[in-house]
Amino acid sequence: MVDADLPEIPAELEISIDAFLEASLRHILQHESADAYFAALDEITRRSGVTEWFDPQMPFWPIARTLWDNAPLPSRGFRPDPLPEPKRNDPCPCGSGKKFKRCCQPLRQELPLGLDDELPVLRIAASLFTAKQRKEAASKAPPRLRLVLAELELDDNHPGKARTQLLKLLKQGVLEADLQAQAVHLLGDAYNALGHHSAGEKALSDLLPSLKPPAAAEALHWLTGQALLDGRPADAMALLHQAETLDPDNLSNGLFKVVCLRDIGADAEAQRTAQEWLPVARELGLEDAIAFFEEQASLATLPDDIPDDEDEPEAFADDAPEDDRLMALFGAPDELLRPIAVLLKSALRQPLYPVTFEPGPPGPDGDGAQWVLMLPPEVEQAQAALYQTGNPQNPLDPELIRQQPALLQSPDFLQQLDAFAGAAFSTAHEQFNKALQRQQERVIAHILDALPEGGQLPWAWLEHRPLLRLMMQHALDQEDQGAAIRGLSQLLALCPNDNLGARAPLVNALLRDGQDEAALAICEQFPDDALAETRYGRVLALVRLNRLHDAEKALSQAYRALPKVLNYLIASKRKPPKLDPQRMTIGGPDQAWYYRQEMRDLFQATPGALGWMDSIKKRLR
Repeated sequence: MVDADLPEIPAELEISIDAFLEASLRHILQHESADAYFAALDEITRRSGVTEWFDPQMPFWPIARTLWDNAPLPSRGFRPDPLPEPKRNDPCPCGSGKKFKRCCQPLRQELPLGLDDELPVLRIAASLFTAKQRKEAASKAPPRLRLVLAELELDDNHPGKARTQLLKLLKQGVLEADLQAQAVHLLGDAYNALGHHSAGEKALSDLLPSLKPPAAAEALHWLTGQALLDGRPADAMALLHQAETLDPDNLSNGLFKVVCLRDIGADAEAQRTAQEWLPVARELGLEDAIAFFEEQASLATLPDDIPDDEDEPEAFADDAPEDDRLMALFGAPDELLRPIAVLLKSALRQPLYPVTFEPGPPGPDGDGAQWVLMLPPEVEQAQAALYQTGNPQNPLDPELIRQQPALLQSPDFLQQLDAFAGAAFSTAHEQFNKALQRQQERVIAHILDALPEGGQLPWAWLEHRPLLRLMMQHALDQEDQGAAIRGLSQLLALCPNDNLGARAPLVNALLRDGQDEAALAICEQFPDDALAETRYGRVLALVRLNRLHDAEKALSQAYRALPKVLNYLIASKRKPPKLDPQRMTIGGPDQAWYYRQEMRDLFQATPGALGWMDSIKKRLR
């Protein structure tokens, strides 16, 4: 355990240590020779920069020996090949000329790797495997390494592969208790990422009898969450009681119990439960849990979201606000989505009405590339039917779509339906999402195919806004980063003024994809921008392109415009400010927090970037 009074490790030192670990394991995996690795150790320590932080005479041999002894070697079935321990009176292997007992043995004894220490070594090594080695290791490596590989598949957005590997591991029963609980947690994440919640419930329920207590409690917590999402609080409470029996001190018990009690209307007991678990959360230092229990401990009853207005009883029918609240949390019910999914699938088989474009006014540079979208008369009439009574009609009314089938070619209507997409909690929801996405892609492509080459769709024309909004949402919904980049780039080309702010997620995606030149080009299109993504994205791109002189000027400009963003980026730890989900203040701490949450890991992964930014900030200040 780290002493709370010890000084915090500088970010630059962390970068150097990470570089040393990665370079060491890369050499070990490439050569699989202890002699070659120890011969290269001086060069590895020098290149990684760790010698700048420690006494040059410090023997790195004990650390290197620990890495070698735990590295998974492909030629040995991804098992380590530890060296024999030197005898006390032997010459020390570090080459100092002293006896082992007088040199590295004391340090060696202080560096045994436990479970928590070994897994990071395995993660780094596994991340360096070739695709062929990953495939081989997934079938024949020791269980701990196979668990790490499954987690990497999940991190790489391959939840199907992760699920297959985790199910195999758990069914074989080869994991220790702590690792088994971790595997169950990852398996739940894999099913969530796939959207296969029913399959996840069956798989975890089937595994329960074979799981050790901590892992069984983890599975029961996941099943409890699914029961709550399905609107079955009584079932959730029954599952939670089983989890409490197996692992009574687990903080998740308290979190789920409060939610279950609120769902069944036992507000007083929920409040007492939150008060009981609050000290536990504080002892563990978990800020999100502390905030949750503090809020729940102060609420005798849940706040009433229904305005108490006797003059307008019809505007707030008893069940309408509750239905809206549930729909916002869990999506529309299956009975509403199922018929709409059928109508969408039917529309996919029908031809689309032709669209046309008329020349618009010249663009800002005097060119004639701007056009005006003319929707088909059938679509225009269908859209008018939505508002013929003066109030918008329910887009999930299947009769409305049957009477006006052209609505499913309306970007405006498809955008309204998109509000009911998102995470799929059922098969019906999943089918609705897939059919809606295909129809959106089809309509977008159909309209853009009719647009003259190089044409733009200015935001000033109201006819364009539903299409542009739909394209923006569709691009943001893409799981594949390449598809998201293509969609956002296309949107920016159609609307260069970027009234929707597509440049922000596009710059972030390009930087994550390693396209630093492309990200920089977009940032420089908006030199006076108030967005953190373009101001600080430009800095990161220039640093990664090794244009440090230009990066320093860009950082100076970004800091003058948005100083809080830099403060939040370079801080090793930062508490979230008060956030309003409905708005963000340009230049405020909420903007800085959101950008830190989104992109700090990429700055941290760029060697020396945060330390360099901190030093520049001190000069600027």
